[in-house]
Amino acid sequence: MSLFKKKVKHCVDQKRLLMTAVDNMKYFIIEEKNDVEMYRLCDTILNGKPVVVNLDKLLVADCNYFLSFVSGVVYATRGEVIPISNRVYLFARHEEFEDGSLKEYVEDNKQ
Repeated sequence: MSLFKKKVKHCVDQKRLLMTAVDNMKYFIIEEKNDVEMYRLCDTILNGKPVVVNLDKLLVADCNYFLSFVSGVVYATRGEVIPISNRVYLFARHEEFEDGSLKEYVEDNKQ
């Protein structure tokens, strides 16, 4: 047993630290009711990437179905759903809002 331990150097990826949540954002245009696409979008959210979704081409009933499901996923991650325009929404987990870049993005793009 020694009194002095070697210091462990922690390598930090500087590029990752400089990226904001907006830099990691993914964009989806949903054209039809497709559960596979919806699950892929939810996986993107669960993997820590904010998602902007355009639902203009969906019927109202399909749009409500989509919003209900994805909102449940976002709720489970303590995230937020923010409407950007009539049928364009931002979905993200709580952690992605910490750097403030998403709130700034919403303010810049809100119609």
